[in-house]
Amino acid sequence: MDMRPRAALSLHLALVASTLAALAAPAPASAIPAFARKYGTSCLTCHSVYPRLVPFGEAFRRNGYRFPGVDSDYVKQETVALGQEANKKTFPNSVWPATIPISIPLAFGANGQAFIYPDQSASVSRANNGTQYVLDDLVKEGHIWAGAALDDSVTLWGELTFGGGEADVEHAQVLVNDLAGPKHLLNVYVGRGFPTLGSFGPHSSYLGDLRMTTVPLTGIYGLSTDPFTLVDSFNGVEATGVLLGRLDWSAGVTAGKNVSSIKFNSENWYAHVGAKLGGMSLDGEGSQGPKDALRPWAEDAVTFDAFVLHSREAFPTPGVATAPPPLGDTSLAIGGAIRGQLGSLELDVGGYNQKHDRGTAGLASVSADVEWAELSYVVFPWLVPAVRVERIGLRPSDGPHVDALHVMPGIAFLLRANVKAVLVANIETTNGFPGDSTGAPLGWMGGNADWGGFAIAPRDTSTTTSPRTEIQSLALFLAWAI
Repeated sequence: MDMRPRAALSLHLALVASTLAALAAPAPASAIPAFARKYGTSCLTCHSVYPRLVPFGEAFRRNGYRFPGVDSDYVKQETVALGQEANKKTFPNSVWPATIPISIPLAFGANGQAFIYPDQSASVSRANNGTQYVLDDLVKEGHIWAGAALDDSVTLWGELTFGGGEADVEHAQVLVNDLAGPKHLLNVYVGRGFPTLGSFGPHSSYLGDLRMTTVPLTGIYGLSTDPFTLVDSFNGVEATGVLLGRLDWSAGVTAGKNVSSIKFNSENWYAHVGAKLGGMSLDGEGSQGPKDALRPWAEDAVTFDAFVLHSREAFPTPGVATAPPPLGDTSLAIGGAIRGQLGSLELDVGGYNQKHDRGTAGLASVSADVEWAELSYVVFPWLVPAVRVERIGLRPSDGPHVDALHVMPGIAFLLRANVKAVLVANIETTNGFPGDSTGAPLGWMGGNADWGGFAIAPRDTSTTTSPRTEIQSLALFLAWAI
């Protein structure tokens, strides 16, 4: 049997996994209902259509989940003292005092999605035996979040996600703030979390889960069933901070992605710098709140970001059960983003180039170019129409060059402050892929990723089709948190 269509299908599945599968799992909010209870305030103090953050919410996140000023001055929830205030005078001969909330600082949530396939001739529907709609993942994941400040400098943050009969610790961090220098200049985060590659939270998109489009490249080419991507949950240590309210920075090392049975030092590291002109300061200090209290999301500002990330990923030699020492892929990603906002109108644009020295099944080098843009307008606090565009280009040295363009017009809205729905259309254009058995080009496959172990076949002009645009699906995403 000709494996070219199956290889192309595997490639499409993985390409869409970088956006639609992530979109299908609206994941961790940067601030949670437990924080709203702590401060006796609304979730809308920090969020618009959650987990998207307003400028004050972004400042809260950058400050290690603390209010600007003296955090404890804003706490409304009763606390239990862990030690006496006088212990500060006898330190280090006594333990430095702390507090915990009188109630358990937990929040709970769930999310899921439903898909409709309006075009029965499109790739997704053909690959799923003419499926017209899918409700299998209407309830896909459950979440337990934990967040608590022990004092004005130390915060605990965690998230446990349940789905598919499994549980995954996505976040478990100790955030130590204001270690040296001016306030907010140096914070250190230790544990499991996302690397900071921009000035905004990783979930700062109205239509997608992640702001940054990511590509599971070694999964696309069949080298890994748990491939590395730029934004994922990693064990690591990060130093981060804000300077003069207008510059922010981060640098860290992580364990990355490695096969558990293989001893392999990932040597992942990253760094980021950002600058904001106009609007609220990055740390929220010296601000009396939003310019318009009735529109806390609105400001006039431009923010610039640049980042670099170096990774090493281990995987067994293809086709060999045991092959010490293991093979690995080393990659270097360099990119940046610009977010401009004029009142309720916002344009967010970014991209990066990521070079892999071993990315294909033939262990050849690959260059991946990734860009995204999202234009949104907040009509009402509960209603945000937007359009998101993503492009991925893969340039392996031993196979076909492929491009995929994904356009997502949609609308995000709140049924209540803590109940969210997002309706989007997924329109895709692909170029450079072999055709399927019907001769039609294989389009992006939404929702479920199965990277399999198929190799990418060399370009065959007798089966490669011209670019084609398809309406792959209409998707409804639902999420709630309490």
